[in-house]
Amino acid sequence: HGAVIAGSKVLINYLINYARPFVYSTSLPSHSLWTIKCAYDTMTGIEGEMLREKVFRLVHVFRTKLTEGLAVEQGNWNRQTSTAPFLLPSPSPIQAVMCRGNEKCVRTSKRLREEGNVAVFPIRSPTVPKGEERIRIILHAHNTEQEVLHLV
Repeated sequence: HGAVIAGSKVLINYLINYARPFVYSTSLPSHSLWTIKCAYDTMTGIEGEMLREKVFRLVHVFRTKLTEGLAVEQGNWNRQTSTAPFLLPSPSPIQAVMCRGNEKCVRTSKRLREEGNVAVFPIRSPTVPKGEERIRIILHAHNTEQEVLHLV
């Protein structure tokens, strides 16, 4: 839905005056507007706040457990900063785990989807610089803590 027309002042004036049915036929349908309103009401209300708190709790669980579990096991955890070199810094529900090499990244993502039943996505070169390939993980408020621990 929607459109943009770039043109001369004469063209724009013509369309405004003689193409009104076309101009207004590209507007959003009312059900889309109601969907947006309901989403906004939820997002700005108590329910939205509870969902945000939950998703950021899941982000904390994911980052803490992954950092402790894998990094300590591999012996490359920086105990001073509590960071692991394979987990990119991100406070958001979109997380990225380094997985260098396109083939390895695709293979690991595929294995996690097929065997782990988790939806993760490879981000490969040239989308990111070569050697900085990663697996993108998105946590949602509908995920459970058990699902996050299963992923870790």
